[in-house]
Amino acid sequence: MLIRGRVIAVAAALVCAGIGAQPAAAEPVGWTLPQLTVSHGTITDVTGRTVLLRGANVNQLNDYAQNDQPLPTTAPLDHTDFEQMAALGFNVVRLNLAWSALEPTPGAFDQAYLARIRTAVQDAKANGIYTVLDMHQDAWGKAVGTSKGQGCPIFMKPGIGWDGAPAWATLTDGWTTCNFGGIRETAPAVARSFQNFYDDAQGIQGHLVNTWAKLAAEFKDEPAIAGYDLLNEPNPGLRDPFSAADQLGRYYQRVIAAIRQAEHGSLPHLAIFEPSAIWSAIGIDATPPAHYITDPLAVFSPHLYSESINIVNTFPNIEQGFKIGLDAAAKYNAPLWSGEWGWFGDPGSDAAKVDRFVDQLNAHRMGGAWWSWKQACGDPHAVRDGNTAKPQGNLNRISCPSGVSLGQDAGFARPLARAFPRAVPGTLDTVTATGFSGTGSGRVEAWYPGTVRPNLQSTNISDVTLTQVAGGWQLTGAAVGSYSVKQS
Repeated sequence: MLIRGRVIAVAAALVCAGIGAQPAAAEPVGWTLPQLTVSHGTITDVTGRTVLLRGANVNQLNDYAQNDQPLPTTAPLDHTDFEQMAALGFNVVRLNLAWSALEPTPGAFDQAYLARIRTAVQDAKANGIYTVLDMHQDAWGKAVGTSKGQGCPIFMKPGIGWDGAPAWATLTDGWTTCNFGGIRETAPAVARSFQNFYDDAQGIQGHLVNTWAKLAAEFKDEPAIAGYDLLNEPNPGLRDPFSAADQLGRYYQRVIAAIRQAEHGSLPHLAIFEPSAIWSAIGIDATPPAHYITDPLAVFSPHLYSESINIVNTFPNIEQGFKIGLDAAAKYNAPLWSGEWGWFGDPGSDAAKVDRFVDQLNAHRMGGAWWSWKQACGDPHAVRDGNTAKPQGNLNRISCPSGVSLGQDAGFARPLARAFPRAVPGTLDTVTATGFSGTGSGRVEAWYPGTVRPNLQSTNISDVTLTQVAGGWQLTGAAVGSYSVKQS
């Protein structure tokens, strides 16, 4: 797809010695978004190309708790957001959705909220960006917050409301919403609510499964939907790690079956599943038994926050975090895709770690989604940190409390916008900071940032077009056999 109103076509052909002016290629200029699938533990598309999904989380359709403060909890979302993502070379957005907004009352399916999701999917598609629909939650839901004026037991602190489940599906059994040390997942009410979900108390798990089925039915014929992230950072509830992993696996088995039934007669989408929230905190956790995750389009998606927000900042390190994730994904013969990763400090010092992370994405020929695109002044993260009057980050900065945009932080934008092959035929053998190589025949699509035309050399790629767009260059071409592209 073309970035609206911003494309300047520059026809070229790539040959082994470099690039020379040639007539425009027969292939249409711009990105293509064939439906995605999985082949031999790799995310591919239905044309047989290896696809690297790299982009960001968008929480602007989420339904956060207001927490007794007046500021907006999310920033507005429109087509300009996706144009700006495309200008960084992004080809995926993990769109955070709220069960509380989809099913505000038992059995409902909110059509107005669905329309907002559809608009976002189409705006992303118009800019060459796939969408992962992510059933987001943090600390169970909006209703698991400590009421104003309510006291807490000794050594505990009042909790705030977050996002996820509707109030009617929040079964705390009266357990306290206070937490230890301000850590949201330690509130007994959060664990009790999750355990009731796993136990399907009052049929609440069935409600979410049915909501997923309805959502999948709405998008079953949309190839620009990359897949479905079945539950964000689930709390283990009240069970030991292995029992918790088992009950999470049973939920995944149930919801995937419902989605596949809803998609019957259409091409199925990726089923993206996560370990518990413990992985995001310490970099490892027990994972659901493999006999529950037998779907051929399953994708394992831990959040790789090593050297970022992990409790122990030095272990696992970035490189070790990838290895742990890959070893776990191999148990399912599934691709690894990190649905969240990111840094939240000073880009001047953190950018080097971001570059290391992208180096690992390249080394393992995979993708992930940065957290996050925009954070509003009244977001629960800001409320928790007492930060609602200070600028919010970390990629697109917002002045608070005014909500005025302060623009992108170049320190993070630069490493996130690095060159990469979006989709290439057959097997992708290597990806480096200067190029890529593979084996297969078909259409090649790659991204190069910057205003200066990249100086490229290639082998066995013909009919190539370099197209200048906002933020960089689109490369398309036709590969045959063993192919490569290198930037000098």
